[in-house]
Amino acid sequence: TKKHLSLWIPDSSQVQIYKRYFGHLAKKDNLTLGECFSPFVLVNAWESFYEILITDKKMRRGAFGWIKEFFESMEIENVLEDRDPKGVLERLIGLLDLPEDHRFYVATHVAYMINPHTFMPLTKSTGEAIGVSDLGSYFRLVENAVKKGIKPIEAYAFLHLLYESVPSKGVGVDQILGIDRELELLKVAERLWNSGDFYEAHEVLEEVWECVKDKEKKECYQGVIRFAIALHHYRSGENKKAENVLKKAIPQMEGCKVTMPLNVRELTLQAKDILHKLKEGKAVSTFPELKVI
Repeated sequence: TKKHLSLWIPDSSQVQIYKRYFGHLAKKDNLTLGECFSPFVLVNAWESFYEILITDKKMRRGAFGWIKEFFESMEIENVLEDRDPKGVLERLIGLLDLPEDHRFYVATHVAYMINPHTFMPLTKSTGEAIGVSDLGSYFRLVENAVKKGIKPIEAYAFLHLLYESVPSKGVGVDQILGIDRELELLKVAERLWNSGDFYEAHEVLEEVWECVKDKEKKECYQGVIRFAIALHHYRSGENKKAENVLKKAIPQMEGCKVTMPLNVRELTLQAKDILHKLKEGKAVSTFPELKVI
């Protein structure tokens, strides 16, 4: 409705684009499957479409035509043949002609229209807030909700409200849905670290450090964070900085006595080996892997 759209999209020109599109659908005698799904997708994934339209002035001037063409050309029929939920979502992501950082989230809305019992629609801001941006974390979220007797659309509704309106209640939502934010963030850090993106990995690990309350665990994590920074310094050609940071990181990891979801003991040995090589002026040929256990 105009009332709801004006609340969501402050720019009146965008409201007109949406109204025009819904008017276009109302006049059509035959709708493609993509167009049948479009009202739900367009309204509930509005932030993705809005962000795309406002970033390109040319796109904005032709916004109605772009939205119309987007849904008219959405050939979903072939996707329906896939019985594997992961396969469905992967195919939808590949099908959607959208910027990469929006495809996953819009695909969850289309997937929900295909099977509301298996898929949960997820907005970009909510997904980023709870650290769900890939297939693995997404299906763990859905599985946890279903196990607790929460329908995917119900989970979407209160996740959307709590995370986008009252972020401080995020911890409660995590507990209700069984989301282990520490684990989800560690998986992101693992992927970045093992790709050689040590600085980015350290940033994610800092988020883990912030959400952990146990002082001993925080100390262990700080050691791993420092190890990531040391590796970043070494890759940047700043060997002395790397050496100095390792001298702080090793005692923290070595003194870790609590159970950690990371291979801290293995990292400690590798950090000592790298420090030894740096002191002797030798090159480090291989980098240690971060493993979530």
